[in-house]
This record gives sequence, C-alpha cells and structure tokens, in this order.
Amino acid sequence: MENKHTPVMIDEIISFIPKNKSINVIDATFGGGGYSKKILHNFKVSQLLAIDRDPISITLSCDIKAHYKNFTLVNDKFSNIDRIVEQSKIIDKKFDIIVYDLGTSSNQIDNSERGFSFSKKGPLDMRMGLTDKNAFDIINNYDEKNLANIIFKYGEERYSKKIAKEIVKNRKIKFISNTSQLSEIVKKCLPKKNFINKKIHPATKTFQALRIYINDELNELKKSLEKTIYLLNPNGLILVVSFQSLEDRIVK
Repeated sequence: MENKHTPVMIDEIISFIPKNKSINVIDATFGGGGYSKKILHNFKVSQLLAIDRDPISITLSCDIKAHYKNFTLVNDKFSNIDRIVEQSKIIDKKFDIIVYDLGTSSNQIDNSERGFSFSKKGPLDMRMGLTDKNAFDIINNYDEKNLANIIFKYGEERYSKKIAKEIVKNRKIKFISNTSQLSEIVKKCLPKKNFINKKIHPATKTFQALRIYINDELNELKKSLEKTIYLLNPNGLILVVSFQSLEDRIVK
C-alpha cells in the first residue's frame, strides 16, 4: 500500500538527537515509518525498535526491513513497551531516544474505510488496532448520558449534551451507519457562528472524542510514558509530539 503520511514535526524532533555517538532508539508510534527512516539514515543507530498497534504498519515497514538489519517492528500497543523490549532480541535493552508522535496518521485518515474522517463517507469504525470497541456500536447503543460524557471528556466539546440528544433522536428513526451521517448530526447542533469562516470542522471534537475513547488513547499514553523512564540510558531523551491538550497534560 502507498504510504501517504509525512510527520509534520520531524525536523524539530531530530534536532534533539545526538550525532556524536551510537544510539539505541524506540520509535513508539511507527505510523508510516517517517521517523524510523530519517533516524536510521542520518544517525549512528545501533538498534531501532519500532512499535505500532495498527496492522498496516507491518506492510509499511517492509521497505525499511529490507534496507536496515538493525530495525525491528512489533505490532502491539505501546502501553506494552516494557514487555516488548524484554521479549525483543535486542541485547542492550536501554535506550538513548524514545519518540512518540501522537494522534492519527494520514494513512488512517485518508482511508475512508477506517472511519476516522468526518470529510469522507465511510463506516463508523475508528479502530486503530487491538481494540474491541467501534464507533458504530457506541453511537447506536450507548445511552444519552454516556454519549454526552464521552464527547465532553475526550473532545472538550461544550455542546456535548445537545449532540448526544440529537444522536439518540436520529438513531430512533434509523441506525447511524456512516461518518457522513454523524458529521451532519453534529453540525446541526453547533451555532453557525462557531464554524463559519473557521478552519476547524464542527464535528472535529466529537470525532476526536470517539477515537480517543475507542482506542483508550489517554490511558495507553499514561501507561507507556510511566514505563519509558526505566528504559532510558543516563541522559536519554523521551521526545513527544502532541496535538491536543488532553495528551499534552499527560506528557507534561
């Protein structure tokens, strides 16, 4: 498959990586492999261990595997980072650099069948991999209060109660089965002044909330970061790119 994702903060991240020594690296959010490729190509890497819960990462890593023998990818949640390291064939299990680039990748968003995008019609899914929940079940079966709590807690959406009420009202008529339907329902709940002439789509926060809840992203991040401390070499660095305040608070 074609890799469409280019990390937006890659130059900022690599500016922290030392060039004067051999390093062990964990790319905890492999995605399309942008960080792994850049680091392997530009630095003295002893071993690079990449992690990604999305099964498409296996396919996207094939080219790197073919060119770099010091590269390993594990298809798993990064909350299991300690177990992944312990079970790896890497001899030196301490690392100089551990990188996280949080959120979704273009490979996930641009594939309408994954259901991450409010701008492309697709099934209500939003699973990144290795989770039992999906958006269709939540939208069509969770009660109004639970829906409102999810949208408010994980999307920081001030109109969460109104959106939840409208979702329940619409699903009584027929199942809400795709991203376009959900996007239109959310859009009707927000005052027009909130999104006219603004870059952010009115459904952004609701879709974010569902994605974070479905994939348990905040707990995954907290668990993983707590474990990374014990995997670092002296003077090692944990480098994190976060795009919204909920992640940012946990990182800080």
